Formats: sequence, C-alpha cells, structure tokens
Amino acid sequence: MTLIARGGSMNTLGDLASRRNNNFNLIRMLAATAVLISHSYPLALGHDAVEPLSNWIGLSLGELAVITFFCVSGFFISLSRDRAGSTLDFFTARFLRIYPGLTLVLLLSVFLIGPLFTTLSAWEYFSSGETYGYLTHNLTLFSMKFQLPGVFENNPWPGINGSLWTLFYEVALYILVGGLGKFAFYSEGRKFAGFLLSYAALYVAFKALMLNSALLNDVHRAEFFFTWSLPFVLGMSFYRYRHHIQHRCIGFLPFAALAAVTWRTTYFFECFVLAWTYLIFYLGFATHPLVDRYNQLGDYSYGVYIYAFPIQEILAHLFKGIGPVSMMLLAFPLVLLAAMFSWHVIEKLAMAWRRGLAGSLSIRLDNLKTRWTGTGKGTA
Repeated sequence: MTLIARGGSMNTLGDLASRRNNNFNLIRMLAATAVLISHSYPLALGHDAVEPLSNWIGLSLGELAVITFFCVSGFFISLSRDRAGSTLDFFTARFLRIYPGLTLVLLLSVFLIGPLFTTLSAWEYFSSGETYGYLTHNLTLFSMKFQLPGVFENNPWPGINGSLWTLFYEVALYILVGGLGKFAFYSEGRKFAGFLLSYAALYVAFKALMLNSALLNDVHRAEFFFTWSLPFVLGMSFYRYRHHIQHRCIGFLPFAALAAVTWRTTYFFECFVLAWTYLIFYLGFATHPLVDRYNQLGDYSYGVYIYAFPIQEILAHLFKGIGPVSMMLLAFPLVLLAAMFSWHVIEKLAMAWRRGLAGSLSIRLDNLKTRWTGTGKGTA
C-alpha cells in the first residue's frame, strides 16, 4: 500500500499543512507506544537493561520517540501560534492541552496508586511532605519529582512516572514560540533567520564547551535543553519555510546520506535528527484514506505517554520477574483504556473550553487594565 500526498508529490509542506488530513495523530501514537516499549526493558530488568536501538544508533527507541514528539511539536505549535488570535489565546490553548491530563494523572498517582502500593502506613504516607511535594513540583514542572514515599521502591526501576521529565522542556519551548510569535518572527523572514543564527551559535558553542572543557559542572538541564530543543527548532524551521520545502521522498536521501557519513562521529546526532525530521514530515503528510480514519478516533498519544509508566510500574510490582515483552503485552491495552478515558473525558473537553476561557481571561484583564488606568488618572 503506497502512501501519497493528495494533490501531487510536488506539493510543498505549506500546501499540505493547510489541509486537515494528515498522519500526525498516528505518528504521535506510534511514538508514545515506542516509549512504552522502550521503557519496558529497564522497568522489567533494571537500569542496566539495554533498550532497543541503543547499540545500533546510540539512541534508544524511547529517545527516538522523544525526537519525533519534539519535531512534530515544533511545527504544529508554531502553526498554533501563527493562527492564534492573541498571545493569551495561544497560551490558554497550550495550558488546556497539557495541564488537565497531567493534573489527573498526578492526582491518581498521589491519592490512589500511592496509598495502594506504598510500604508505609497511611499515616506515614499522607503526613510526608514528599507526597505533596510530588504533586506541587510536578504541577509547576520545575524541579520535578519522580518518586513517592515507599512506592515501588523494590521494583527493578524505582519510581512512579519517569516519563514526565519531557514536559518541562516542552513547556519551555512553548514559551519560546509564544515570544517569537509576539514579535512577529513568523511573518518577518530576517527576524526568524536571526533567531536561527543565534540558536545555532549558542548550540555550537555549548557543544564545543561540553566536548573540550572540564570547567562545566552541573550542566544537566542545559545539556537536555539543547539536546531536545534541536528537533523542536527544526520543526519550527520546517514550519517557517514550509512553502519552500517540497514534499518528496527523494529529498530525504541527502540527509540520510549525511547521517550515514557522520555515524559514530561528534555530530552524528545533529545530522540524524535533521534526517529523521525530514522523514517524519514526509510520512506525516503522505496521507491515505485508511490512515485518515484513525484521526476520527481521537488523539490518544498524550494519555498513552503519561499513563504508561505508572501502569508498567504496577505490573512490575504485581508480577515479580516479569519480562519486557510480557510487560508490553499486558501494559498496552490497560494504557490504551486509560488514554481513551483521558482523551474523551478530560483532554477533549478541556480543549473545547479554549475560546470561552481565553475570552473570559481577556475580559478580566481588560477590566483590570481599565481600573488601573482609571485609578492612575484619578490620583494624578
């Protein structure tokens, strides 16, 4: 079965992005499932378990999935910012996409999974500051916590939801896009080109320091930011120059060749991410009627991503010695059910509130501004 871009293979990404049908819901779902598969190895066997693809390309299947999430997000978050009526509307939409689902999984972790599986007494568990710290730290996304007191401590990989770490970087990049949109970077080519040059200079400088200097200490967060912002910024760039990028499979070949030539060199990661990003956008816009039907089901990828880890931890606790494949087979249907609930009951409804909430906030801000202005004039 051949996937083709409707309207001809010479369409640009800009032409195809204006159409509603694409494969990105499916791609995100496959990426979320890949994270579940990848995590099954350390969650079943421990930290030293070798995840799929790690020995082949130096990236695990889970890391490849995260690259996929970020490059797709960079494109469509930029599109969202470009189409948003205001900065407030943009950030309201981003908040409603992330926080309702996140809040539910955190509450379930603290008040349901935690009490059921902790080795502490109910009093010890609920009187521990770490219990509520898990909730507050992860809601702010800063200094995130991945363990609850006494919960799954004897599992091969102790913790409760190690997948959530990406959300800090995702939201940080939302803020970046929001700022660039505010200053019209998407409508003025020179400004966006200036942003890309600045980002590239910072990226190369930081990587050079990482490779050649022993002076850098505690750069974990900065290293993670540059690592995972790269596919996101590439996605942003694909959006900004979408009308100049042809949707052709042959366009992938030079990027693939570049990645192959740089394999096991210092800059393989960057070349591989560029090639992978192009491939993802080619496949994402290579639509087919059968794939189109999947979009009618809903977007379950976020739910799969945030529920997989705790469900897998529960399985590791209940079935001591469970293997990675068995964990995958048992976890996936349970995770899918949780994701379907999350989408239809929480996420989809939250997104429907977008316009009303943004409008209400805008009115309140205007009222506050009017009152402040009026007060200022009265006291002048």
